[in-house]
Amino acid sequence: MPALTLIVALVLVLAATRLGGALARGCGQPAVIGEIAAGLLLGPTLLTGAMPALGTLAFTPAAIATIGKIGDVGAVLFLFLLGAEFDLASLRQRPRAVLLASKIGMALPVALGGLAAWAASSWLAAPLPPMSLAFIALACGMTALPVLARIVTERGLAGSVIGNQAIACAVLTDALSWALLAALVFVWLPQHGGHGPMQFVVAAAYLALLAGPLRRRLAALATALAAGRRIAQAEVLLYVAASAATSAWLGLHALLGAFAIGLLLPRNPQLVVGLQQFLSPLCRWLLPCFFAAIGLSTDLGALLAGGLWWLAVLMTAVAVIGKVGGCLLAGALARMPRHDAWMLGILMNTRGMMELVVLNLGRQLGLIAEPYFSAMLLMAIATTVMTSPWLRAIEQKDSLLKA
Repeated sequence: MPALTLIVALVLVLAATRLGGALARGCGQPAVIGEIAAGLLLGPTLLTGAMPALGTLAFTPAAIATIGKIGDVGAVLFLFLLGAEFDLASLRQRPRAVLLASKIGMALPVALGGLAAWAASSWLAAPLPPMSLAFIALACGMTALPVLARIVTERGLAGSVIGNQAIACAVLTDALSWALLAALVFVWLPQHGGHGPMQFVVAAAYLALLAGPLRRRLAALATALAAGRRIAQAEVLLYVAASAATSAWLGLHALLGAFAIGLLLPRNPQLVVGLQQFLSPLCRWLLPCFFAAIGLSTDLGALLAGGLWWLAVLMTAVAVIGKVGGCLLAGALARMPRHDAWMLGILMNTRGMMELVVLNLGRQLGLIAEPYFSAMLLMAIATTVMTSPWLRAIEQKDSLLKA
């Protein structure tokens, strides 16, 4: 691949994602929405599809693959930071409601998503294998903690009971989702060229290393990390890279390994601030490539031209009904105020980045066919876009009732 092709592609992607993110924030949406839209705009869905010369000049398959790898680095760093920022102290507020909302708010959309995918595949006379159904169902139950946390902060809900409860529910939902995802991949890979028994031996050794020596070493580095010492930061990044590479070799995705290292760090606000100052600038430049690469390699036009728009509508409907309805049911069982239950359901309905990570992994493993991937991508975008307007509508309704 000529260097000029990659440079042109990167310049176009960075410029488009920056503009798209700024426009999205101006419209009250998370920046990730604008970054995905920028990738779709540049990709076969719109510009590259309408002007094939653009694909020859900049967005060749090799260039898109390289942009995706650059984005993967940003996603690894972002998930590491996310793990370092995890705070389970919010579980102490309304613990029963948090547990119920996490369980029902995940189980119901998973069940409805699996049923909808099965019905759609039967209608299309192309039955999906059980593993594909399981993967699609799991994707329907995801909640995007990073986007949810950003919305909670932007809406002034940070530190409130409902804000803390939503974050706690998202933490539990994501933890369970990643565990189930890892189990699915472990079952799938040995049947499709995985590493067989060696994979399980390495996995056991990897977990033992994380739980023992590495946890103690990270605890010993906490003071140096909080002080912003570069040697300590470089050492931690080596652990992040090694853990990400190991989890990727195991078939569990590099992001899981990076997230695990973040979780092992001591809960220290100064440490988190130091890591954010060190890594956030890199994430701001690299992470948009992750979302843009998904848009560049996705042709939504094929979904619409094939008359399968109803598939995206169906998956979006069951995802919203399952997540919001599950949280409303949990709120009723836990005797939460109806307003809080609605707020919790709307916030938990945010899919965002986590959904995209799971979908991308499913496509790489061959578990999600292109029509379902496109439909689920639209679902992830739609459920994230509707969060802020829906919250504003609830708040306006409450203001009118109190007036």
